[in-house]
Amino acid sequence: MDRIEAVVMAGGRGTRLNPEHEKPLTPAGGKPLIDHVLENLEGSENIQSITVATSPNTPKTEKHVKRLGYNIIRTSGQGYIEDLGEILSYFEKKGDYILFIINADLPLASSSIIDEIIEHYKASKFEALTVFVPVKVYKDHGLIPPISWKGMVPSGVNILRSKNKIQKQEILKIPRLELAININTPRDLIAFKRILGDDIGR
Repeated sequence: MDRIEAVVMAGGRGTRLNPEHEKPLTPAGGKPLIDHVLENLEGSENIQSITVATSPNTPKTEKHVKRLGYNIIRTSGQGYIEDLGEILSYFEKKGDYILFIINADLPLASSSIIDEIIEHYKASKFEALTVFVPVKVYKDHGLIPPISWKGMVPSGVNILRSKNKIQKQEILKIPRLELAININTPRDLIAFKRILGDDIGR
């Protein structure tokens, strides 16, 4: 199996969440959102290294993750698809990688969930994998899905080869609340803190 590189997407503006902070640096559970994601990736048995993709929208985030010792890719910040294309082109020049792409606003995707997704990918015959969460998970927990497609919501986790081209992909549906908590709005942040509190109380 080729080298697996995690790439944290941390270049979005996040204007709906908190104008006082760049989105990845929004305080949540005692630390910035992105720190939760980085710690979960560090705990994965399958991830060999971690790179953070920043943009002109997130200069403070870039400084923060550099202080933590992570590699940086600076994208143009034009949008998720554009930034992803730039990331794929960057790694395509470096060699043949498997890229585990995760948004910086997905703090509850634990190391075990990350490994579960990667193990599924290893057994798959597809080049790419996209993880979705059933809409029912959102409804069961009083959450509002940002978008939906055929009764599913994109989680913000993808696996791709380091090729900037269309890749045949598998859709993996995982009914886990942890993958439904994308922190995009103050309401999402409240839900995250509530869930974190429930976990701590067990």
